[in-house]
Amino acid sequence: MSKDQACQGNCPIARVTALLGDGWSLMIIREAFLGSSQFNDFEKRLGIARNILSDRLRKLVEAGLLKRKASQTDRRVVEYKLTESGRALFPVLIALSQWVEEHLGDPCHSVRYIERATGEEIQRIRVLSTDGRALDVHELAMLPGPDADPALRARLVAAIEQAESRPARAGS
Repeated sequence: MSKDQACQGNCPIARVTALLGDGWSLMIIREAFLGSSQFNDFEKRLGIARNILSDRLRKLVEAGLLKRKASQTDRRVVEYKLTESGRALFPVLIALSQWVEEHLGDPCHSVRYIERATGEEIQRIRVLSTDGRALDVHELAMLPGPDADPALRARLVAAIEQAESRPARAGS
């Protein structure tokens, strides 16, 4: 399946992958969290080609993750700031970092995530039930939402039927 085919449906994973799945976009978002705000900052810290950076910044602004504004110190300079929508990606970055540590065996622990008020490391990102229990992936399912198009609805229903036909896992 091509990227265009995946995005023709209305699957949220396909949509976010179309926006952030190229590698540079998440790195630009990370740099914005680390304080980069000007084109030259992003270019220098990422080692990214100017044309690619310009394209990705434009897409992130169009998607509402970054906003462009004139610098307060020099009106000729444009700054890029995270929007509320962009800041909402922070838990995603944390989850990806934690996944790398756990599943790619990152032994260096180069980044720690802490609560500012206490200085304590945060807990691992987990999916919780409505009563607060941590859920395992085998306890979760994706169901079609009210706005699922027919193709997505069919795929989700087929995946549920396939999962229900599998024998129960030991310990589940």
